[in-house]
Amino acid sequence: WLERNLGEDSKFFSMPPGLIFSLSIAASAAVGNTVASFSRVPYEVVKQKLQTGMYSSTWQALQTMMKDQGLRAFFPLGGVSIQMMRDIPYAIVTLWSYETLKRALQSARKKYPDTLVDACTGAFAGGLGSYVTNPLDVIKTRIQTNPEQFGGSITQCFSATWEEGGAMAFLRGSVPRLLHKVPANGVFFLFYEFFRTVLQVEGESA
Repeated sequence: WLERNLGEDSKFFSMPPGLIFSLSIAASAAVGNTVASFSRVPYEVVKQKLQTGMYSSTWQALQTMMKDQGLRAFFPLGGVSIQMMRDIPYAIVTLWSYETLKRALQSARKKYPDTLVDACTGAFAGGLGSYVTNPLDVIKTRIQTNPEQFGGSITQCFSATWEEGGAMAFLRGSVPRLLHKVPANGVFFLFYEFFRTVLQVEGESA
């Protein structure tokens, strides 16, 4: 749609192909993750409470949270907005990095198997997206696990985190997150490209 309406052949307004490429990726990632982020919040809240030792099992967490606060317990104050603030930039950086690297590494496919190039490109893109958005992940986790402390305020949580440890406080958990996101994205994009080929999806591909 962007290329058709804003490309070089547009009658009204044209954009450089590179800008259209970047905007199309950003728009796709933003729209998809706006919807996905809302559905992720309950899962993230329960997962984080289990990881911090507040409950001994998933069933106990679900029962206690529902009994104490009802459905509101799964959507804490500020939880949805900060989930989107983390997920959307992460998706944009990761997808844009992957597509840009895929273009740049076309020559590498003559020397190495496509599967290796796809997996390595995806792993790097996922790692970059994860590291860049780690400060947002720190704020998201703190708000979702203890919303009362910050009143659901992103700015209040940011200030408190900065006072506790400065800039380095926003890199907490970055290594475990990278250990998860790097291989996960390598596998994801490997199968992403595989099924594009199997389903004969048109458009720019490897």
